[in-house]
Amino acid sequence: MRELKHTGPLFYGDPDTRDDEDRSFQDGDSDNDADTPLPSSVPSLFRFESKSPVEATGLAINALARGAVGISTLFLGPALLKLANDAAQENCKAWGDCSDGGRVYGGMRPTSLLTNIGIFSGLFSSLMTPIFGAIVDHTSHRKAVGQFGGILLSLIKGLEVFIGPKTWLAISMLQVLNFVVYQAHLCSVFAYTAELSTNPHDQTTYNARFQQINYLSMLGFLLVVVASSKVFHLDDVQTAKVSQAFAFFGTGIVFSLTWTLFMRPRPALSQTPQNSTLVQAGFCKLRDTSQHIWRHWRAPRFFLMSAMQSESATQALSTVSTTFMKAQLEMSAAEIGQTFFCVFVAGLPGAYLADRMGKAVNPKRSAMVCLCVLIINTTLAATLLTGPETKGRVYMFAGVWGLGLGWLYPTHSALYCTIIPRGQESELMGIYLCSGSVLSFLPPLIFSFLNEIGMSMSVGMMSLNIFFTGGFVCLCLIDYTDACQLALGGIAISKA
Repeated sequence: MRELKHTGPLFYGDPDTRDDEDRSFQDGDSDNDADTPLPSSVPSLFRFESKSPVEATGLAINALARGAVGISTLFLGPALLKLANDAAQENCKAWGDCSDGGRVYGGMRPTSLLTNIGIFSGLFSSLMTPIFGAIVDHTSHRKAVGQFGGILLSLIKGLEVFIGPKTWLAISMLQVLNFVVYQAHLCSVFAYTAELSTNPHDQTTYNARFQQINYLSMLGFLLVVVASSKVFHLDDVQTAKVSQAFAFFGTGIVFSLTWTLFMRPRPALSQTPQNSTLVQAGFCKLRDTSQHIWRHWRAPRFFLMSAMQSESATQALSTVSTTFMKAQLEMSAAEIGQTFFCVFVAGLPGAYLADRMGKAVNPKRSAMVCLCVLIINTTLAATLLTGPETKGRVYMFAGVWGLGLGWLYPTHSALYCTIIPRGQESELMGIYLCSGSVLSFLPPLIFSFLNEIGMSMSVGMMSLNIFFTGGFVCLCLIDYTDACQLALGGIAISKA
């Protein structure tokens, strides 16, 4: 769900160093941008006002495929856990020792598989995102990054159809590649999104529609796969195969049409600095942005520290909860799918609540209340969901998690946009993108560590509260009123 919040270019840079082409589509060549006609066959859901660039429709259609990619991965989790557990049982029988439930490659508990995937996905994406950003920013290959990223994601889905007892380890490794490629694809998507308009109202309209379509895609995919599993009485592995087959064919068609028909090439936003490579440029921009915020902008600094912690926990929630539901509650893939259906359905009123709470109090206080809700819900879930006999309660907790996720991300976006100096929004949105992923490996790492030393799943689940609480504390250090006044005045923020 995290991908719905970002709207800006990827990394901080001096606006004066940007090329003349660093403009929105609507501020650019009107003859070639806004007036490009759409085919009459495009449904109204993907259409915007007549002045909107064709890329807006392309990004709306692309959101269908992004939703399918994200939600299809959830069905792989139960299958991978089952296959890893089966392999562990075979190993312990061969070794004559089943006292600890069995181990797989490298002495790993099978229940640590998904969180270990999360660890490596977080580490590699954190390392690669600045490079992807530099390619999008400093070259004219933005379209190629998005297009080939989408094609590669579809091909990975096709390979995942072959999940089985002999291939589960290879499929697990593919999950890491899938996550990294997805980040590359998003880098291109965010860059296009930022140039749709310089008008905040228009940007809100575009992103709200993209979010709506992404949710509809995920919900529709969940319903189809869960219904197929129920009707044909599929087990976890068969359900995973069906979900990946649907994703392969669906995303292949959507990504191909989107990036062929609706997305046009864009020039480089800025030149690569002299005596610097793309890799160096990406990391140098990230370094300069971080140093600038740390030294001069107190309120954004504490916000980003909060986002690093709280959003790393929300990203880990899917893998941790899937492991928890499979290992402790002994739920099937279809039941886990139904649980995530509750999460996504509850996310819709969560987004509405974010809007209402942000206006009733302010985005900072709204985010703090949201984190309190997530902390309480996670604590109660870890305490009350003790075994298979209690799995009927999980849907209630899933609804609250969904409400919190739908509430937190738009609130974070609104909070950040109101405390950064006016005129520097696009340059500063990049560091926001990185902030949510830089610690994404840590919650799965803690969960895996606790699991490997024999701690209960409940303790591992509750470890997420470390990061929710850290995010809450950092928000407490922000003087929101002062920060907004400084941002509106265009003054460099040195205190909050």
